[in-house]
Amino acid sequence: MPTDQTLPPYVLNPDGVVFDLDGVLCDTEPLWAEARFAIAAEVGGRLVEEDFHRFYGANTQQWGSAMAEILGHPDANEIATRTINHLDSLYRSGRVQVIPAGVAAVRRAAARGPIAIASGSPRSIIATLIEILGLADAVQTYVSCDEVAGGKPLPDVYLEACRRIGITPERSLAIEDSLAGARAGKAAGMSVVVVPLPGAPSSTGAAEIADVVLASLDELPLAAR
Repeated sequence: MPTDQTLPPYVLNPDGVVFDLDGVLCDTEPLWAEARFAIAAEVGGRLVEEDFHRFYGANTQQWGSAMAEILGHPDANEIATRTINHLDSLYRSGRVQVIPAGVAAVRRAAARGPIAIASGSPRSIIATLIEILGLADAVQTYVSCDEVAGGKPLPDVYLEACRRIGITPERSLAIEDSLAGARAGKAAGMSVVVVPLPGAPSSTGAAEIADVVLASLDELPLAAR
């Protein structure tokens, strides 16, 4: 476990913190997969696990188009909308796997300075998860990759999150679990803390480009302000 002495000063005392959502505050990859498999079956198509690498870091238009192409369906918007609606139902059924250390880290960060969430999920899904996690009072703003020009690994979503809460990227933290997200944070000029999600293909390679790698966000001490 890192100590206060081994963590760089900018990790201990950032101007602000921007958290990824899926994989950092909750593990939703199994439910995303379930929703996509369900919609594939409904439209008479077929997905395999190898197809999912095309969805990592993508915004809704991108993964909707990729999914429609794989399924041979003519309407990417319909595929995306049906998948999102199915996913929302799964979330509201009580099956979201919360990552308690991530939720606790949000509250610690919110008690000392500005925070935001930067996610590849649609805004409606981000809002649902914030409600389920009980963080509506802690999160100042959230940004979806659908609101910016490019999804992760491009820096747009992190830059917009920093702009909205008035922090300088170079003096702030991005908290991530995935390779695409870590690349996005680095491209934005932020210091990137990676907490790999065990067994998640999307986490492969993320630790190699991180400024700090932690086994759990319980290991992230933030200096009081």
